[in-house]
Amino acid sequence: MKSIQYSTLLLVMIIAGCSGEDAEKTTSGAVSKAVELAKGAMTGVSKGVEEGRKASSSADGALLVSTGNELKSALDGEVLRTGQATDGSSVEVTLGFSNPADVPVRVTGLIAGRHMTALDKDGYACETLSAAEEFTVPAKAKLKVEMVFDCGDKSIAMVRLFDVQYPVMK
Repeated sequence: MKSIQYSTLLLVMIIAGCSGEDAEKTTSGAVSKAVELAKGAMTGVSKGVEEGRKASSSADGALLVSTGNELKSALDGEVLRTGQATDGSSVEVTLGFSNPADVPVRVTGLIAGRHMTALDKDGYACETLSAAEEFTVPAKAKLKVEMVFDCGDKSIAMVRLFDVQYPVMK
């Protein structure tokens, strides 16, 4: 917060000594840099949180998964069922995940990172209406995960988590 205050003060001091056109260019450049710094800081915070979570053990000893490669190596998944949701206009999807490991597997960052979507038969992404931010598959067990998507009048052909694709069988 203090860096924004200092940046604003510096910007005001610079602009005070500029002509109108120079002030516009200077302000544009300074604001652009401030936005770039803020985005970088937020990305750094997100990465730091994820790395911190992975570096320490979870309370239940679960393996944390937050990439497609990790998902593929930890769990087997498939689309078990698709059908009309209760609202009649969206599609409910049930994915099944199997965990052969001796520890639980927690899949995280799905919604916040926009790592979950459904695709129609033409490859267009559908709107995710309902899904969990994370889910945990117990050790040596299976788990059903429910999601709801809106694909307009198209049917769902594929569900994607991270970059792992699960085809919908007809």
